[in-house]
Amino acid sequence: MKALIRMKFGLMLVAVMLFAVGCAATDGTTSGSKAKAKTYDPTGTWDYYVSTPDGGSAGKMVITGAPGAYVGVLQTDQFGELEMSGLDVQGTQMTANLEVMGMSADIDCSFDGDSMQGTVYLGDDALPIEATRVSK
Repeated sequence: MKALIRMKFGLMLVAVMLFAVGCAATDGTTSGSKAKAKTYDPTGTWDYYVSTPDGGSAGKMVITGAPGAYVGVLQTDQFGELEMSGLDVQGTQMTANLEVMGMSADIDCSFDGDSMQGTVYLGDDALPIEATRVSK
């Protein structure tokens, strides 16, 4: 039981980081139906928090790269560094995946300036995630 709780916690943490990375990519500003969206730059270090049934998990999410090639890593106390895969930013929306203890977690979030909110999906659980950019 304790191992299952730790695994869910770890997956939630990873999902939160992925969510934060994706949410920071663009701001979605357009000036017409065919206008290009203004590019949002999600790069930097983000403090994140994932709410869990056991109280929650916090850490740092680091996003580097450029539009179309962002890379994200969640730094956790419990699982070390977890790499985000499939990180995609469209407008102010971000999606990503990560693996924690053999389980897959999906992150879906949106950015608003230096803040991010979203959800980490781990198994049947949908866990809220929040992040604040602390440096670029």
